[in-house]
Amino acid sequence: MEQLLIEVDTPQDKALLLALLPRLNARVVNQESIDKKKEDFLEMAETIAAKGGIGDSFGDLSDWQREIRSWDQVLDSREE
Repeated sequence: MEQLLIEVDTPQDKALLLALLPRLNARVVNQESIDKKKEDFLEMAETIAAKGGIGDSFGDLSDWQREIRSWDQVLDSREE
């Protein structure tokens, strides 16, 4: 599936385009809903940034990787 953003100059062109969509197995994606999702995402990102970002909230990545790999050893019946 692909999405296109199309601009038309006149209401007649818009009506013609909308009439052709069913023949092309296409549909209209409500632009307002897309704008709302973008606004929600930006608001959430700004909230995270205002609190100092994610920073070290994940801890040491090397420790995490060692822990995950230790699970693999147990799952493969290769405990050391």
